[in-house]
Amino acid sequence: MNKRQKTVIHTTLEARDVHTQTNGQTFGQRMRKLRDAQKKSLTELSAVARVSRGYLSNLEHDRSVPSPEVAAAIDEALGARGRLAELVVPKPRSRTTRERVRPAQLPAAVRGFVPRQEVLKEAEAALAVHEGVIGIDGSAGVGKTAFVVTWAHSIAAEFPDGVLFTDLRGYAADPPEDPSVVLGAFLLSLGATPSEIPSDLGGRAALYRTLLEGTRTLVVLDNAFNAEQILPLLPGSPTSLALITSRSRLSGAVVHHGAVRITVQPMTADQAHELLRSVVGPRLDADPAAAQVIADRAGRLPLALRIAAERASLWPNKPLRALADELTRRQPLDVLAVDDTLAVRTVLSYSHDTLPPKMAAAFRLLGLHPGGPIRVEAAAALTELPPEFALGYLSALAGVHLIELTAQDQFVMHDLVHSYAQELALEHNPDEVNIAALERLIHSYLSTGAEATRLLWPSRPRRPPDLPSHNVTTLTFRRPADAIRWFEDELRLLVRLVRCGAQWNITAVAYLPVVINEMLFHRRAWSWWVPALRDALTMARRGRHRDAEAWMLETLADAGIDAGDAASSIDLYREAMTIRAELDDRSGIAACHVGLGRAYCQLGDYAAAITHCETARQVSHDAGDSWEHAVATAHLAMARAALGETAQARELLTVVRTTLDEAEDFMSAGCASTLLAGLAETTGEYDLALQHLDDALATFRHVGDLWSQAHIHSRIGDLQADRGNQRAAHQAWTAAAELLNGNTEPTATQLRQQMINSLKEDQ
Repeated sequence: MNKRQKTVIHTTLEARDVHTQTNGQTFGQRMRKLRDAQKKSLTELSAVARVSRGYLSNLEHDRSVPSPEVAAAIDEALGARGRLAELVVPKPRSRTTRERVRPAQLPAAVRGFVPRQEVLKEAEAALAVHEGVIGIDGSAGVGKTAFVVTWAHSIAAEFPDGVLFTDLRGYAADPPEDPSVVLGAFLLSLGATPSEIPSDLGGRAALYRTLLEGTRTLVVLDNAFNAEQILPLLPGSPTSLALITSRSRLSGAVVHHGAVRITVQPMTADQAHELLRSVVGPRLDADPAAAQVIADRAGRLPLALRIAAERASLWPNKPLRALADELTRRQPLDVLAVDDTLAVRTVLSYSHDTLPPKMAAAFRLLGLHPGGPIRVEAAAALTELPPEFALGYLSALAGVHLIELTAQDQFVMHDLVHSYAQELALEHNPDEVNIAALERLIHSYLSTGAEATRLLWPSRPRRPPDLPSHNVTTLTFRRPADAIRWFEDELRLLVRLVRCGAQWNITAVAYLPVVINEMLFHRRAWSWWVPALRDALTMARRGRHRDAEAWMLETLADAGIDAGDAASSIDLYREAMTIRAELDDRSGIAACHVGLGRAYCQLGDYAAAITHCETARQVSHDAGDSWEHAVATAHLAMARAALGETAQARELLTVVRTTLDEAEDFMSAGCASTLLAGLAETTGEYDLALQHLDDALATFRHVGDLWSQAHIHSRIGDLQADRGNQRAAHQAWTAAAELLNGNTEPTATQLRQQMINSLKEDQ
C-alpha cells in the first residue's frame, strides 16, 4: 500500500463526530430538563454518574459532545431509560473537503409502482433483524428490481453515509459484471482517486470494506449472478446494509453471511389489475373479464403486465377484449413483446443461457410436461435420469427460479416459463428425442395408474396393455388413501397428458384412460375427460389398439348415460361389444351388456335392461370374473327396483355388498351401500337409508376418498332436511362443503356450491 493510500485510510478512519440533536433538542438541553425535573444539582449528578461537574456543565451548554459511554452513564443516573443516550447517534463520516462525498446512486423509482404489501412486510421485518445482507430473489420479470429500488428510496434516510447502486448484469445480454470493476467504481464514489485504487480484486475489496467500516451505507446490488460475484461487494460492517436482487437464491450468501432471503412471487389478481389500470386507465374497468384474461395470460408478472398494458394503450379505441383474445389465440410470448430487447422471451433467455448444458437440456425436456406440479418421477421419466438425479436438477432449476418450489413442496413451472421451455424443446431437440421423452412419461403414468387401480379395486381382473416395456419409475402406494390422493392430484394432468400424447401422435396414450377406467367411472369428471377420451379413441384406432378402442367406446358411452343421452350410448356399447367378441374378451363382453342394461334402464325399457344384466351375470360367471358379476348384479337390482320388485332388489344388493366386503374391495362396497340407501329411501325407510349411508361413509372414510365422503354427506343432508331435521342437515352439508374446499374439478365445485346454496336457503 503506498503512502497516499495510507493517508486516505487514516483520514477515513479518524474519530467521527457525533450528532446530538433530535427534533431541535440537544443532548445537553434534554439532560438539563431531566435534571431540573428531578431537582438534582450538577454536583449530585456528578457523584452518581462519575462525570466531572465542569464537564457536565459544558454538556448542558452544548460546548461538548459526550461519548456513547458517558452518555449512557448520565442516562442511567437520571433514569432516562435510554431516551437521553439515544440522542448520541453517529453522523456521516467526517472527511477532508475533497473526500466529503455522499453517494446517492439509486435510479428513479418506477412510475405507477404497485405496492406489494406482503413483500414490504417481509422486507421491513428483515430490516429490523438484518446482519448486513438482505437478498431478494424471484423469477424473471417478477418485479424484484422495481420493488428494491422503490423500497431503497424509502429507507435511504436511515443510511446517512450514502447509497451505492450497480446493475451486476447477472442475467442480461452482456456478460455478468466483473466485481473488480464494480469495486473500482464504488471506491471512486467513496472519494478515492484512480491512483489510490489497488489493481487486484482482493486489494480493492479490502479498501472498500475499510472505507465502509463503521458507516451506515446502503449498497444495492441488482441482478446478481451468483454468490461468488457478490461476496467481494458486501460491506464488512453490519451497520451498513447490502440489498441484493437475483434470479438465483444465492444460497452461498445466505449460509456464509447470514443473509435474510425474501422471495418475490407473481402479483395477486388485485395487484395485477391495479398495475394494468395504472397504464391503461379507467378503460380497464369497462371490461373486467378481459382484464382478468390479460392478467392471467401474462402470468401476473409485472414485466409481462406492463408490456400488455403498453400494447393496449397504443390502441385506445380498440376494446380490451381484442388483446385478451389475441393472448388466448396466440402464443403469449409472441404477444408480450415491445421489441427484441424488451420482451418476456428475451428476459427468460438470459436465465436459460446461463445454465450448464446438461441442465439446459433437462429444462427443455421439462417443457414437454403437460403442466401443473412436476413430480420427481415425471421429471425422471422425461429426462431419463434416476429419480435422485432428477430431484437434483429440479432443485437447481428452482434455485434460479426457472421452476418454483411451492409451500406444499411441489415443483411447478410458471406458465410463461413453461411456454418458453416448450418452445426451446421444439426448436433445439429433434422430434424423436421429444417423442421418446413423452413416451417415457406416458409409460410412467401407465404403470403408476395401474398400480393405484389394483390397490383400490383389487377384485377386478385386468389384462396388461400389449405395449413395449420402459425402464421408468413407478410409484407404489402403501394405503388406499395414498392411491386416492394420487388420482385426485393427477386427474387434471392425466387429461392434459392424453391430449398432449395425441398431439404428438403417441398412440400408446390411448391406454391411460384404460388403466384408470374405474376411477373415471367413479369420479365422473366428464367435463374434463370427454375431449381427452375422444383423443384417446383416435389414438387407439390409429395405433390399432383394439382393446383400448373398445374401452374408449364403453367409457364414452358411460359418459353419455350420465349426460342423459342413453340412445347414443347404445350404439357405442354395441360397437365396443363387437371388438370384445373379436378379442374373445368375455369380461369385456359382460361389461358391454351391463352398459346396455344401464342405457335401457334410463330409457325406461326395464325388460331389456334386465335381459342385458342377466346376460352380463352369466357371461362374467363363465369367465370367472366375480367383480363384473357383482357389478351386473347391482344394476340388475336397480332395474328390478324400477319395476317395484323392491324385496328382490334389496336381496341382490345385499349379496353384492357381502361379496365385495369379503374381497376387501372397499370402493365398490361403498357404492353398493349407497345403492342400498337409495332403495330404502324410495320405500320411505329413512332410518334404514341413513344407516346404509353411514355404512358407505365409514367405508369411504376408511379408504380416504374425500370426494365420495362429500357425496354421501350431501345425501345425508338432503335426507335429514326432508325429514325436518335441519340441524343434522346443516352439519352434513357443511361437512360436504369443507371436504371439497380447494377441489377445482367442475363436478366437485358444482357439488360444493350446491351445499353452500342449501345452507343459505335454509337460514
